[in-house]
Amino acid sequence: MMRHLLRVIRRRVGPVAGAGAVLAGGIGGCVLVGAGTAQAAACPGTPVAAGTTCTDTGTLTFTGGALNLLSPTALGWTAVDTGIDQQLVDTTTAQQSYIVDDATGSGAGWNVTVSATTFTNGTVSLPNTGTFSTNGSITSIVATAGPTAACTSGATCTLPTDTSVTYPVALTTAATTPTAFKIYDALVNTGLGSITIGLPGAAPVGWWVAVPANAKPATYLSTVTLEVLSAP
Repeated sequence: MMRHLLRVIRRRVGPVAGAGAVLAGGIGGCVLVGAGTAQAAACPGTPVAAGTTCTDTGTLTFTGGALNLLSPTALGWTAVDTGIDQQLVDTTTAQQSYIVDDATGSGAGWNVTVSATTFTNGTVSLPNTGTFSTNGSITSIVATAGPTAACTSGATCTLPTDTSVTYPVALTTAATTPTAFKIYDALVNTGLGSITIGLPGAAPVGWWVAVPANAKPATYLSTVTLEVLSAP
């Protein structure tokens, strides 16, 4: 009876012990394989062991902006009648420049235009032809150079190439719907970023008004319109 009981116990315990050995072996095998392999993992939210690299993705989304013009708030001239014809220039430093900000990134180029209504005071007016002009000088109305361009402070820019404008630019005025004249341009792939046109001490924007000796003393007003357009 005792021998029979021992045989039954051996038969039941033996398979259980064997199964335990197989299970332990399976777990041990997984641990050894995991510990012996260095694999790159994704960094976010995944702890990695010392000496193990992980990978991440850096993304910069850079969107193009707009083409803008920051023009002078006003233009002005002052003179006393001397009995001879006079060529007057705007002497206010802040009015001798303007800023073109091309943040489009397109490289399409741009151009700046100006139009002006007749300089008038009631029924008294200055001639539409030969009165208003612009160039890159505040000392000579006949200077053939354009204003100097430079990157605006704080901006890395591509300076404009201005080759299609001939200076000085004569701006013919008109009582209504005056013609817009191109006074500066940037060829394709130039003029990118924020750019100041007209620099004091270099070549500022010269805004010139011719006053004939027979003009009636008065305050003459004109609506001067500046605009920046895409393409040279």
